[in-house]
Amino acid sequence: MKAALQRIIGVALACIILLFIGRNLYLGLHAMGHYRFTVSPLRIVGAFATFAVLFPVYGWLWKYIMAKFGYPLTYGKATRIWLLSQAGRYIPGKVWFALGRIYLSEREGIPKRITTIATALELVLVLGSSLVIFGLAWLVRPSIGGHPYVWSVWLIPVMIVGVHPRILRWVLRWLGRFGKRGAAVADASYGDKAFTMKYTDVLTMLVAYVFCWCIYGIGYYLIASAIGFATDAAGAPASPDLKLLPEMIGINALAWAGGFLSVITPAGLGIREGISTFLLRGLVANPYPLLIPLVARVWVTISEVVAIGLAFVARGRK
Repeated sequence: MKAALQRIIGVALACIILLFIGRNLYLGLHAMGHYRFTVSPLRIVGAFATFAVLFPVYGWLWKYIMAKFGYPLTYGKATRIWLLSQAGRYIPGKVWFALGRIYLSEREGIPKRITTIATALELVLVLGSSLVIFGLAWLVRPSIGGHPYVWSVWLIPVMIVGVHPRILRWVLRWLGRFGKRGAAVADASYGDKAFTMKYTDVLTMLVAYVFCWCIYGIGYYLIASAIGFATDAAGAPASPDLKLLPEMIGINALAWAGGFLSVITPAGLGIREGISTFLLRGLVANPYPLLIPLVARVWVTISEVVAIGLAFVARGRK
């Protein structure tokens, strides 16, 4: 009953946020209705092509993590496990993708407690690297969207120190106790004992995830700039310029992290869009702060659904 209520609240909250964004977007587009839209098919193709790079790298990183835990997987199996488990993110409550990861890995002979702690490690590194990339974006452009996020630069050394194995073991132990209280995972309390990675291994993965955020951010910029207004009319808003790429990479990473931490909305629905809209204000002209997050949501959803479908078909043929 409690889980059902949480799902209802999550979907309702996401709908309210998206309704608010959609209303403002409609008003903005209506006011600019006399401008002609332009679409760049090349940029749209380029945006989708970034996932052709990104998903295989995520699969390789999952293979790398599992090998470090002493359970080597073939690249194909690791990538399929990673992709198929992503479907769980579209269900309110972040536990479902983790349970899917545990189930799929268990079919390959990997114990629950190992998959649990490996998944927790992955999440810590993905979220930590998103904060690092936002801090790096600030270093490149100290005023993101007109807002001086000076505090963000401190995220870089904090995350580099924070992923030290001694600290990670404490974090993973805490996540194990939290997961046990929330009935999210099984045998999580033993995960920290299985974590024996060296600091260089963890830093290698952190850098790899930072690289992933850069690729993801390039796709975000391409899809954001693919739809624009003809500039032959006075007052038509210009599409995002290439010089905004560092900010776009940082905004996309931070918005994703905020959406992921929202436990009551599926795939961060509404939360991610709200953060993006707030950070894009002052960076691009209206209606882009509202238009970009919605277009990006469609882009990401199509890419993930297609990739998950291909992984499902490939798994069915085995």
